[in-house]
Amino acid sequence: MNIRKLNRLDTLIEMQREQGRLQGATILVEHKGKRVYENQYEPDRQDSIYKIFSMTKPVTAVAAMILYERGLLDPMSKVSEYLPGYVDCKVVSSDGIKRARNEITIKDLLNMTSGIVYSGDFGEAERLMSKIYKEARTQSESGILKSSADICNKIAEAGVAFEPGETFRYGHSADIMGGIIEVISGQKLSEFFKKEIFTPLNMEDTDFKIGEGKEFRQAVLYRRDKNGKVVRAEDDVRRRLEMENPSADPWWEKGGSGLYSTANDYAHFAQMLLNKGSYHGKELIGRRTFAYMTSPQLTDKQLQTLDFEACIGYNYGNYFRILTDPAKGCSNGSVGEYGWDGKAGTYFFVDPTEELIFIYMQQIEGDCDYSFIRGLKQIVYGAC
Repeated sequence: MNIRKLNRLDTLIEMQREQGRLQGATILVEHKGKRVYENQYEPDRQDSIYKIFSMTKPVTAVAAMILYERGLLDPMSKVSEYLPGYVDCKVVSSDGIKRARNEITIKDLLNMTSGIVYSGDFGEAERLMSKIYKEARTQSESGILKSSADICNKIAEAGVAFEPGETFRYGHSADIMGGIIEVISGQKLSEFFKKEIFTPLNMEDTDFKIGEGKEFRQAVLYRRDKNGKVVRAEDDVRRRLEMENPSADPWWEKGGSGLYSTANDYAHFAQMLLNKGSYHGKELIGRRTFAYMTSPQLTDKQLQTLDFEACIGYNYGNYFRILTDPAKGCSNGSVGEYGWDGKAGTYFFVDPTEELIFIYMQQIEGDCDYSFIRGLKQIVYGAC
């Protein structure tokens, strides 16, 4: 790669910092097995620990594929076979509540076509989920719900926003998938992740909480003010993001958003992906399973509601976005590039054609600035 061109990353980062739109951050770029660029921007440090939120989902995808490859997880099976709360799933809408015609499948969970939503105020399903989610947290913290399976069965009371399989809708699907992984494996999700993924990949700082003695390494959390400038986040922001006690066991080990990690740890995960399921001679999943995991899954109808700015020109499947139309996405990347991002602005992609890995870490409430992220990617690809 052209290192001189890669140094433009520093220029773009410093512009953001001068404008008050960014403080701490970390960037890693690896090309053909070599780390060609790495930088940290104060107050962040080389070993800063970030909450990666939805970058947890690809980890859950790999965990699901491990069980899939062992013949223990059938994507066409019904979620209710593992979580009986979903037997009589209800569709919740402004027209009322009615029983779903079809049951949710594992494939629906993996492709976000289940209809299971996040809490919010956009429609009856989100409002009901807000109520049930709060009840689930209270009941978990009080000991009424004793396992992730119990929590998932409670979440089932919120129903779904549409007929399962009908279209794409981002929500708690990966969290429910985490519960199913626990049911199949007989282990807590954190235990399964550690044994099957984190230990083989030497991801020593990745977990659902920040380990004892590592608290000082937690990256500073920011929010944006009304002018778009970053300021330190207050306690209410931490509570909203469920980050008020990062060193304590979480009330729910969520397969969709619960992990803390470092840029270096996640680079190991990305290296395994680039190597089609293997890392330093250790195979987590086979290459054919990997090919299925990173293949586009959504139909044309389902794609109509994949309306994230980060997914323009992409399809989706198994918790990864997959680039299918670079021109539509104004991308100088390769068809088949895949990755995901997180609620506090973390972002990664793997490009198998260029043998390229890009990891970006920050901690700002409110997702990525995707124009900025596109700029970073344009610089990286321009240096290829």
